[in-house]
Amino acid sequence: MKIRAIALSILAASGLAARAQEPPAPTPASPQETIISVDITKPSGVRTPLAIPVPISPLTLELRTKAVDPFFKALTDDLSSYPAFVLADPALYPKGTRPPVVREDGDAWIASGAQFLLDTQVHPAAAGIEVIAQLYDLKSLKSVLGKAYTSEVAGARRIAHTLANDIVRQFTGRPGPFLARLAFVSDRTSPKGRRVEKEITLMDWDGESQWRLTATRNLALSPDWSPDGRSIVFQSYFKGPPGLFLVPTAGGAPKEIPLSTELNASPSFAPDGKSIAFCGAVRGNPEIFVVNTDGSGLRRLTDNQAVDSTPRWAPNGRELAFTSNRQGSPQIYLMDGEGANVRRVSLAANWNDEAVFAPDGSRIAFACGNEGEFQICVLDLLSGRTFQISTGPGAHENPTWSPDGSKIAWEVTKDDGTQIVVANTDGSSLRVLTSAGNNTSPAWSKTVE
Repeated sequence: MKIRAIALSILAASGLAARAQEPPAPTPASPQETIISVDITKPSGVRTPLAIPVPISPLTLELRTKAVDPFFKALTDDLSSYPAFVLADPALYPKGTRPPVVREDGDAWIASGAQFLLDTQVHPAAAGIEVIAQLYDLKSLKSVLGKAYTSEVAGARRIAHTLANDIVRQFTGRPGPFLARLAFVSDRTSPKGRRVEKEITLMDWDGESQWRLTATRNLALSPDWSPDGRSIVFQSYFKGPPGLFLVPTAGGAPKEIPLSTELNASPSFAPDGKSIAFCGAVRGNPEIFVVNTDGSGLRRLTDNQAVDSTPRWAPNGRELAFTSNRQGSPQIYLMDGEGANVRRVSLAANWNDEAVFAPDGSRIAFACGNEGEFQICVLDLLSGRTFQISTGPGAHENPTWSPDGSKIAWEVTKDDGTQIVVANTDGSSLRVLTSAGNNTSPAWSKTVE
């Protein structure tokens, strides 16, 4: 929660302010090829060109519309957006050379600008569909990845995300972010003529499969995922003063975390999932606290006349980032898990807030501002250098990292409202994920599934 909004929350706390079904997961079938490692060592910024032709499929036109088309769109969207890849121009793809068997076949695909060919087939299966995928090295003509996936027809997009993750793992050694989800706050269901209601909503990384998780009919704010992805902690006023609540990500009733503090905002799950850091207040002064998920073991980490807010855990669980105006303007500070060793780390811009660690702990993304509107900046903790990754008009705030560290999502506020966007960590491949209502406070799940 921003320092400039803390006062409003304190007033609210004192009384002066007043699910859709997820698609089924695919079941991996027996691999069609032995996975062979690919050496993709190359200079930084060089992308591997992939050719991904339309799947071969004997399915009916109806099933192609329901399964093959969404599968192919999700697959190409995933891999074209990933910073390690670029897709060759489909207009240059050769005809009738799948799979590449002889040298002339491979050379024809290479002439299209590709180094690897991802060839897929979609067949009917007892459960719905089966997707068979082969990744060919066009220089050696060898299949370096072979997999098969089965699912109900409704799970075609999820198969695509699973395959895209497997392709990323083949090249980088770790899965991509495509099965991770985003939680966010949306007012899209607010009844006309009544006060605004904000609820926690979930969606896939690409903005698809959006569904409302909570139904507080009040304000549900600042979601954060548990490390195992099974629950979300959030702030809400639906029982009166602001409190912290846990809700299962599969759906269900929120459970309140009993607290003796006021304000109770900006919760952040510890990496071990056993405790939560948050901004609480004692006699009106916002400080950083940690509490166990059952409400026991409350500990106060800061004790300062300044406003301390927006705590976020480091991936190692030994440090927290937070915002404080103890030296004048709001800035980003780090401290250890017991509240000691406090030091300021943000030096660029005169107002910095909402820090969140990259999954490897080497960088921090945050909202940075000088005289104009906020932008998204990334601080390299090793070099101390700060980079601005967002551009364009509007206020850019509330960044969150994908669990593999390849992407950042955030909110952008313009005259026509607030929407959530996602981009690579250098700001490239930006796409808008939401459109209905106003959508804020994105939080990426911490697992890639």
